[in-house]
Amino acid sequence: MLVVVMLAATTVASADVVAGPSRKDIRVERKELRQDRKELREDKKELREDKKELREDKKELREDRKAKREARRKELREKWGDVVKQPDARAELTVHARRVARLAQARKVAEADGKKELVTRIDKLVEKENARHQRVMDRLKEKGSGGAP
Repeated sequence: MLVVVMLAATTVASADVVAGPSRKDIRVERKELRQDRKELREDKKELREDKKELREDKKELREDRKAKREARRKELREKWGDVVKQPDARAELTVHARRVARLAQARKVAEADGKKELVTRIDKLVEKENARHQRVMDRLKEKGSGGAP
């Protein structure tokens, strides 16, 4: 008699496990999964389009870069003359270009974040760097022309 009671208890317990979620619950879950997959596909499509736009923008920048570089070199030659051929002047131009580029990037980030006070500070630093660069280049120009007979 004891054996029969244990079998009955085991049968009832396994029936609860076998039953699991209802068909309706399964359908709802599948529908939700399909919707999630659809949203993921749409997100991936948007990302692909964004990447494509970024690639096109980078390509345009690359093409413009060479023309801008040549224009800048011509401008420097006109402004400073033969001074730009001196190693010290070239080093100064490199330092100045790097500093201004870093400040420009920082300004762009600060503007994107809406930090007006930081933009103002960066603008002051750009002015300060430009003044420093002007002093150094003037000194190099005087040094270069002063030594000539």
